[in-house]
Amino acid sequence: MVSMFKKTLALLVGSFRIIFKTSRILVFLLFLGFFVASHTITALAAITSTAISAIAGTTSTVMGRSKTKTLDLTTQNNRLRADLDVEKRRASSLVAENARIRRVDAVTFRGRSTTIKEATQEVLERTMTRTTRSTLANVSSIPGESIPFYGIAIVVAATAYELKAACDNMTDLYDLQVALDPDTARSDDRSAVCALQVPTKQEVWLGIKQSPQIAWDTSITTLGNVTDSVKDIDRPEFDGM
Repeated sequence: MVSMFKKTLALLVGSFRIIFKTSRILVFLLFLGFFVASHTITALAAITSTAISAIAGTTSTVMGRSKTKTLDLTTQNNRLRADLDVEKRRASSLVAENARIRRVDAVTFRGRSTTIKEATQEVLERTMTRTTRSTLANVSSIPGESIPFYGIAIVVAATAYELKAACDNMTDLYDLQVALDPDTARSDDRSAVCALQVPTKQEVWLGIKQSPQIAWDTSITTLGNVTDSVKDIDRPEFDGM
């Protein structure tokens, strides 16, 4: 039984070997015949040549398009790089120009570096604020100043406030002059205003008691040098006083 099985298996293996060898021979003969026919039969040679040319042409076209696309992308990339370089140079130029303008427009105002516009704006805002407050205080103090004797205290207080505001304004303007042009800055006006002293209530009343006419005439003369509004004021009769 076993011997019979071995014989059958050997027979099958031998059959497969024969079939495999036969198939190899047939395939080789088939390729050989096709090769010979392609060189001897005109139609088959033409078909073969056309197929090869078509494959080669397609490959060549694809490669050509790829090279063209690569060249276009390279050109576009180079153009973008050039544009970027131009923009960088322009930005650098603008930054340098801005720095130059700021250096030209820069001033030293009260120990710090700033621009002429900023320094001027600061002085204007401070001066306008003081002027507004001083004007309101001056106008609102008129009724109290008009009270005989007792109004002297209000006059003195209002005048002291106005003098302080005027001194601060002159200081700001002087500092601005120093920042803009130190050679033309004048400290005399500032010193003259800030050096003024407001008399006390007792000093004012003492001067009035000693000579009300002299007190009146001195005030009218001083005001007449700066305004014409005192020209229409009638001079009181001081003989009875």
